[in-house]
Amino acid sequence: MFCVIQEVEVKTVPAGEPKGIEAYESRWTINGQEFWSYEYRNSAERFERPVRKSYRISIHESRQEKGKVKKKQTVICTVGYYDVTDYGGWIGDAVRGGLKSKADALGLSEGELVDMVYEKWQPIVDKILEEYQQTEEYKAKEKNQCILDEHARRVDAFRKKYGVDGKEYSRCYDVFGKLRNPEYLKKVKAEYKARKEYERRSREQSRSYYENFYSNYGGGGSGYCGTVAGNYSEADRAMLKKFYRTLSRAFHPDSNPDKDTSEEMKMLNRLKEEWGV
Repeated sequence: MFCVIQEVEVKTVPAGEPKGIEAYESRWTINGQEFWSYEYRNSAERFERPVRKSYRISIHESRQEKGKVKKKQTVICTVGYYDVTDYGGWIGDAVRGGLKSKADALGLSEGELVDMVYEKWQPIVDKILEEYQQTEEYKAKEKNQCILDEHARRVDAFRKKYGVDGKEYSRCYDVFGKLRNPEYLKKVKAEYKARKEYERRSREQSRSYYENFYSNYGGGGSGYCGTVAGNYSEADRAMLKKFYRTLSRAFHPDSNPDKDTSEEMKMLNRLKEEWGV
């Protein structure tokens, strides 16, 4: 039993990769309000593909039967040249009925069948990929992917910096990182500044509240709570522990990835010590 791979010429091949990426403006109106974004698409112009090859992979058997040699051929699959360049050299996706059905018919395990095929198929795959990587199509494909990867990184950085949805980036910039709407970017920055100022004031108000609380109820030994944990009963501590856990979850950094809650956590830790929980 052995593997045979025959090269077969085909009449048609899949469309080539797009030659580039294009940025375009999209506008629409909802309830009288205008919206826009700077989107991207593949260029209509694609590379022509000159190679018209496919590879028929089969397993051949021969055996003696009543003094005669009996031969049997089992076709595993046919894989196109550009199937390899586009999707890799794995044959499993090209096998009708699945590899297991072919292996069972041959009395082999899937692993044995794969090993038998790839002993001859892998060198062909390597050669195809090496050839393809020398083409202008491959170079354009890599360039296009780099553009999209850089775009994704810029969108993520913008989203984290300003605490907005990634779609806001596309209302300011195009896929190449070119600023297309400076006025909207100013709006995003102004809203971010206002939001941070609001958060700062909220923190200050929270700190002021707790400081007043300590001043009125926790200091000098004359307040309601006193200054030592020994003033609390076990029931008080159980309730205070619940307060602490609720507040610590609310102000923990993991629950506030876009906010600085360090002051709140410091205050809570002080509470924890004074409450003895």
